[in-house]
Amino acid sequence: MIEFRVPGVAAPQGSKKAFRTRGGRIALVESCSRVKPYRATIALAAREVWAESATHGTVGVSIAFTFVRPKSHYNAKGVLRAGVATHPGKGIGDIDKLCRAVLDGLTGVIYADDSQVVSLVATKSYGNTAESRISIYITG
Repeated sequence: MIEFRVPGVAAPQGSKKAFRTRGGRIALVESCSRVKPYRATIALAAREVWAESATHGTVGVSIAFTFVRPKSHYNAKGVLRAGVATHPGKGIGDIDKLCRAVLDGLTGVIYADDSQVVSLVATKSYGNTAESRISIYITG
């Protein structure tokens, strides 16, 4: 089992947008500019805990996305307001798009291709810390 954490705010990997360049070629651009550095950060963190070459076997992946609560969840004294959401909804990103970025970040490091992932469990929640993070657990 591999377990590691990646600090920072998760970036959702949506669909790529296509446009025609001046030379007439078609270029694909990520829909979120933060996704490429986010995937690189995930790959770097994975390399720190996994020194072996990418496996060609099947793996299971669990991902816990933890986000900082908005300031509006607290009153003037810094106490959590009653009835605020326990899990993020709109504005954070769809959980499937958040997972897509993580799985692509692990490709070539933990496994050769993300088609080797046979089990995926993901959650997104608010944490009690001042920093967002992603906790990743991989079984093989």
